Amino acid sequence: MKFAYRSRLQVLTFSGYQQLPDWASWTSGLTLGASFGLLLSGIIAIVSGVAGLHGAASQTPELLIIGTLSGLIGSFLFSIVRPPPKHRTADIFGGFFFLSIFSIVSSAIVFYATDSVEHFDTALYEATVSLTTTALSTLNTSQITPEMQFFRGSLQWAGGLVVLILGAAIIPVVGSKSEPSIQIERNEALALGNTRQSAIFNILKIYIPLSFLLWVAFALTGTGIFDGLLLSISTVSTGGFVPAGNPFEDSATQWIAAAGMCLSGTSFVVLWRLALRKTGELRNSAELRVYFSVVAISALTLFIFSHDFTYENFRSSFFVASSAISTTGFPATITGEWIPIFTVLVLLITAIGGMAGSVSGGFNIRSLIVLIRLSVREMVRQLHPRSVSRIQIDGKPLSESTVDHTVVLQFLFVSVVVVTCIGVSITELDLFSAINAAVHSTATAGPLRSIDGALTEVSVWTRPTRSLLMPAMILGWLAIFPVLIVAGEFVSFLKSKFRSVKRTVIEVRSNE
Repeated sequence: MKFAYRSRLQVLTFSGYQQLPDWASWTSGLTLGASFGLLLSGIIAIVSGVAGLHGAASQTPELLIIGTLSGLIGSFLFSIVRPPPKHRTADIFGGFFFLSIFSIVSSAIVFYATDSVEHFDTALYEATVSLTTTALSTLNTSQITPEMQFFRGSLQWAGGLVVLILGAAIIPVVGSKSEPSIQIERNEALALGNTRQSAIFNILKIYIPLSFLLWVAFALTGTGIFDGLLLSISTVSTGGFVPAGNPFEDSATQWIAAAGMCLSGTSFVVLWRLALRKTGELRNSAELRVYFSVVAISALTLFIFSHDFTYENFRSSFFVASSAISTTGFPATITGEWIPIFTVLVLLITAIGGMAGSVSGGFNIRSLIVLIRLSVREMVRQLHPRSVSRIQIDGKPLSESTVDHTVVLQFLFVSVVVVTCIGVSITELDLFSAINAAVHSTATAGPLRSIDGALTEVSVWTRPTRSLLMPAMILGWLAIFPVLIVAGEFVSFLKSKFRSVKRTVIEVRSNE
């Protein structure tokens, strides 16, 4: 027999090698998502285990074993997939949803097997908090080993990268490509590259160097190599995971973290244009102006009305504002007087979040601008019913489908907050704490504050309460809309199967 090269899409039969048919779009998308999720957590676990070999690594064997098994299963799933030439949009979103679920489950096994947590549901919660970059962790950093700290930090760093790729390079623009305003938005979405592949590559060229520069900056302040690494990956991913001790007592460390959080809350399209020195395109950016205006106004409000006009209080005020709007959630407070309105202010800017196309969660500045201008347009139409005007951003008209999408996103965001608030209120929390927890979970932010500004320990909540926050974290991390598209597709699939079974039953009965 003559041996020939066999590709992944061919199989040996009696008549020779034949090409196998492609998988359906939905089975391919979901299987690829599951494989990437397992590979993601597996690779992080292996790297964490190897990194712990230099010292007294008590969890290195568990990390290496679980990481290897997760990686092997993920590699196997990836090897058997025969993707079609093009995936449907809903199946792409489904793949990202499966990536999150399988990565969370695999990471939860790591947390539970290494005795980092006592219960598996707590392990699932901690894995969800890590991947979705939500600063509501229950872990005591001083009580877990360095390799588990590295695993926890690396998982949130990868989670920030995944959601950035989803938001800036994968999510397509809905509508007709022939409409001029739709084409403008499509070009804006792909400003990082002409193709999604080049956009992802350019994101990596910003995300990785920014992480490295922050690492070097933190290390030079005396934080240390390892703690500096944890701080850098927490800052760039807006994850809010802090190493043992209080590194933000140092003035330089706090300023570096505040600058890093501001950059992470900025659109990566903006950072890419800055890297290419295309500053002219940013001068008229309304979203960029609003973003830094919110940071400045919030910081000045905290500084002025706290009645402490010291340098330390100014630095702390800017740090708190940057942490809130970027949804990073580093634990810090101002040195002056904390009045109740400050808690409401921090909660408000946390819900808004950073710019579209950034790592931060929340509703985002761009959607807020669209809603404000939509409200103004509708009020004008009440006075002038025949007036025709289109909503513009930076002098470019937006399509009505984009405006409708923003309104739907607002409704979904509020709905997730309300449902989550009701759920955690039933378990144990009072109304204000429930609203606070629901907003921070949906915005993938933290930490929670009481009305007097004191930081709330999430670890004292009951396990059912924390479990109810997990769906909101996943929905907020994946921008809500894609997850609900997947849910709609799944419901349609179940309905079609039900109709098929019903028709079969009717046919059988008629034949009888």
